[in-house]
Amino acid sequence: MSMTAHSQRGVALLTILLLVVSITVVAGAMLASQKIAIRRSGLLFDQNQLLQDIHAGQQLALTVIRADDKLNDTDSEQDIWAQPIPPYTLGTHSISVELRDEASRFNINNLYQKGAVDTAALALFQRLLTQLNLEPDIAIAVLDYQDTDSDVYQDGGNESTVYSQQSSATVNNTLPNQPFVSVDQLQAVRGVNTDVLATLRPYITAAPYFVPVNINTASPVLLAALVDGGNSEQMQGLVDMRTQRALESIDAVWQLPNLSGLNEEQRAALAPLLAVDSQAFMTLITVTDNATVGQAKHRYATVLMSKTANDAEGSSNANNNSSNANNANNNIPNSLPNGANYNGDSKKTKQIDVVAQRLWAFRPSF
Repeated sequence: MSMTAHSQRGVALLTILLLVVSITVVAGAMLASQKIAIRRSGLLFDQNQLLQDIHAGQQLALTVIRADDKLNDTDSEQDIWAQPIPPYTLGTHSISVELRDEASRFNINNLYQKGAVDTAALALFQRLLTQLNLEPDIAIAVLDYQDTDSDVYQDGGNESTVYSQQSSATVNNTLPNQPFVSVDQLQAVRGVNTDVLATLRPYITAAPYFVPVNINTASPVLLAALVDGGNSEQMQGLVDMRTQRALESIDAVWQLPNLSGLNEEQRAALAPLLAVDSQAFMTLITVTDNATVGQAKHRYATVLMSKTANDAEGSSNANNNSSNANNANNNIPNSLPNGANYNGDSKKTKQIDVVAQRLWAFRPSF
């Protein structure tokens, strides 16, 4: 009996040990699963917080642009949108907003609009390339990348043959034949390498609609590309004029010594490419948590915004998602740069919308 009892006790002990091991394994699995769930919830919370922060920054940028639009019909470096916007706190995060006038640059999508080549824009881009000591033929390659035909512009050659070495070419060597979404896509164009793109980047943009060059904010290099043989030194007079007061009409350009000689036909060709205000702004939003210095996390977003006349045809090009951006967010600061306040009761003269938004893990070139 003692042997049997001893054997039974051994079996019972073994059973208990197996149960303990099983419970430990199950508990460990449950704990690991719980940690994963907690981590996942934390990531979702952080993502939602990030999107809220970016939305708040976006609304602040829209409010600044709308407020400025009430004050004047021009866009210059003296306007409130061009002044530094102090960071503000939302919850445990700090949000910074920077605005850039995209009309101060040449829009590479201007080359091909409404199914046709804009020859004046093409000539301007070629002169800009020359100003930067780059090959003017790059402009033709950029045009062929986005136009809808399969022939090289004015050459008659087949694009699939001429551009067969481009990294953007598909299996059958055809080009995308669509507008550029980002200037980074230029690296897929023949003749554009990393160095060429770095040289071009400060002077170009890729808005999905026609954007005239704003003579109140354009660089002397881009202004010099308005005419053959121009140089940035010759444009200093224009820069000095707009520093004192924003130019209110394109006619001021024709008063410059090196542009006064243009005939009516030449002026008529250039005029549609120029403006005294901006129809596109790029916003860089930086979200920073309030962790210890050196441990703070940063997240970034770029937002392209359009500003067009209410009755302008181009206003229909804005992204459908822009409808969410028409109402100011209650979380944004009441004060604007230089103490200007947004008066929502004022008559709105322009349609200001969000066109596109992009999230970045690292600070993008801006």
